[in-house]
Amino acid sequence: MKQEKIMLTQEEEIQLAIEKGKKKFKAVYKTIISDETIIWRKLKRGEYKDIMNLVVLKQEEKIDEEGNAIMEEVIDEDATYDLRQEEIAKAVILYPNASIVEDMAAVADIISTECMIKSGFGETPKTEKC
Repeated sequence: MKQEKIMLTQEEEIQLAIEKGKKKFKAVYKTIISDETIIWRKLKRGEYKDIMNLVVLKQEEKIDEEGNAIMEEVIDEDATYDLRQEEIAKAVILYPNASIVEDMAAVADIISTECMIKSGFGETPKTEKC
């Protein structure tokens, strides 16, 4: 017997993601960015620690005591910050999927910020608990 694929509406997919997320993580959140609904969860402590250990290095020219130029590897603070935001967003997004971080420019910034806020650093009026 041939099985038919059931096509869910976007609203049904979102509700299913919320229900699955609640079963697995207890609390999930919904943030809407440019009419795109994103369902996400809080970041776990171990995940946070792993992500905070990520760094991006760059070569920087320094002058030594004799006046010679030498190259030194240093942390690129801006690139490291961006990388950490992306990794937080990718780790917590349940719906639609983590590829939205690459598809929409502001997603990493907004979701990582919201995630940190819901982890106890404040509140925001645009995110609601589902």
